[in-house]
Amino acid sequence: MPDSQRRTRPLPRAAAIAALVFLALTPIAFGLHAALWTHGPYVLRLEPLGWLLKPLGNLMHILTAPGWLIARLMLRSWGEADLVASAIACDAGIAILCVLGLWLRALRRELLWKPAFASDSPTLRSRRRFLTNTLSVGCPALVGGTLVDAACRQPLSLDLARYTIPIRDLPPSLNGLRLVQISDTHLGLRVPRDFIQRALDRAIALKPDVFVLTGDYVHCGLEWLEPAAQQLACLVRWGIPTVAVRGNHDWFNDGRGMGSLMQSVGIRVIDNDRLFVTRSPAAITLLDTPSHDALCIAGLGDLRQHVVDPDTALHGVPPSMPRIVLAHNPDTAEHPSVTRRGSPRIDLMLSGHTHGGQVRIPGLGTGAGLVSSYGEKYAVGLVQGPACPVLITRGVGMSLVPIRFLVPPEIVEVTLIRDAPQPVAAKEPRTS
Repeated sequence: MPDSQRRTRPLPRAAAIAALVFLALTPIAFGLHAALWTHGPYVLRLEPLGWLLKPLGNLMHILTAPGWLIARLMLRSWGEADLVASAIACDAGIAILCVLGLWLRALRRELLWKPAFASDSPTLRSRRRFLTNTLSVGCPALVGGTLVDAACRQPLSLDLARYTIPIRDLPPSLNGLRLVQISDTHLGLRVPRDFIQRALDRAIALKPDVFVLTGDYVHCGLEWLEPAAQQLACLVRWGIPTVAVRGNHDWFNDGRGMGSLMQSVGIRVIDNDRLFVTRSPAAITLLDTPSHDALCIAGLGDLRQHVVDPDTALHGVPPSMPRIVLAHNPDTAEHPSVTRRGSPRIDLMLSGHTHGGQVRIPGLGTGAGLVSSYGEKYAVGLVQGPACPVLITRGVGMSLVPIRFLVPPEIVEVTLIRDAPQPVAAKEPRTS
């Protein structure tokens, strides 16, 4: 066919394909959103399929992101559990994708059949076609593949981060005490139960002396509280002491109920309270009262949804006794009750909440600034706060956006050693 005829051919076939794609993807996206966000108990019954449904739902949520912005503008609410908002978001989001596809095809045709290139030799036209096809097909494929990876694969990977941290005045009997920190499991609509269990199983395999849990055990929905507590109970069944504080998402749902359920399965909830760890020849023991050879593990209430009260949490603890503090939000390290002159001694704070920012763009940083008032400072890892070192884990689940990119989930193993002049950590390599 002559080039002039090929150039003037209209695009009805491309438009028809785009319409079919729209008609196919829209009900799929809407169905996933409706199932995951408006039928919590139904999703619980389908939980063995969570490993498939939830990553697909996360992917559709990201692909239709422009539609959710439109739904937000129209309804003044994100409305993820609202069927009307879901319909608007899915219709608009898929339509935008189809329009972008048509635009790319039209741009490709313009580049290939521009009159100025009509006199090019067949070799030059072939090269131009190859470059144009590479850009018009390769770039969308690269973006799409990255989104699939960020929504479906990376959130289900799991790292182990190991730290060795010197603690002043640590009793000789507790030298080498190992803590395993688990945080931000966010059981619910975005994180499959099977994946959380895989993280718990890996934590159990480490055989630590104490499990420390730093909040956000559910995402949203009261129906997830009991399943979350029952799942975490597997830690206690191995006879390993387990202590916990609650996070903002726990309080968003029912913080008191979450605490009661965790206590009922043997997990010690210590928001603005404390316990004392001692080692006997037989085992590690948690005490309610101080002992001369003990380590104090205290908890602080969530910074945004509860009360931060270190004076109550650490009242009566001997000044020479080392203290590890659990605080869901690492910004707690900047709270006046922690930083003021004369505030209780804290040797190390363990936190979560930021998820490591969930997304890291090389050269630009992470998304930690969306949830922390201090930007990248408390994104992840061991950092020095105004009053004490703070160790922040990337956590297990997801929150604001259902993707992880270059910020895989993790559990953390902390080994405490004694007699170092400065609280400097030697960080060991991560293992997948």
